[in-house]
Amino acid sequence: MLTAAMNERLTRVGPGTPGGELMRRYWIPIAPYSQLDDNPVRKVRVLGEDLVLYKDKSGTLGLVGDRCLHRNVDLQFGIPDECGLRCPYHGWLFNEGGKCVER
Repeated sequence: MLTAAMNERLTRVGPGTPGGELMRRYWIPIAPYSQLDDNPVRKVRVLGEDLVLYKDKSGTLGLVGDRCLHRNVDLQFGIPDECGLRCPYHGWLFNEGGKCVER
């Protein structure tokens, strides 16, 4: 039988928690690929984090934080580019790993 403290430790999956760090080591299905054909940018919530899933024009999938680093603009309104997702405010380009590659 688990104690309340042990149960709390295992079931919390947010960033920085022991359960969350364990779950982030495994593949987790988050959305059907066919949904990205209709709308290539989709906001998702995975393990307590708000993220943006997108398919760029070359067909590469990316999963990035939901906010632009510059003006905190919501990237669910981002514009898919040839090699990433552009911020709708200033046009910063983020690659599939979430790194800003063009300003």
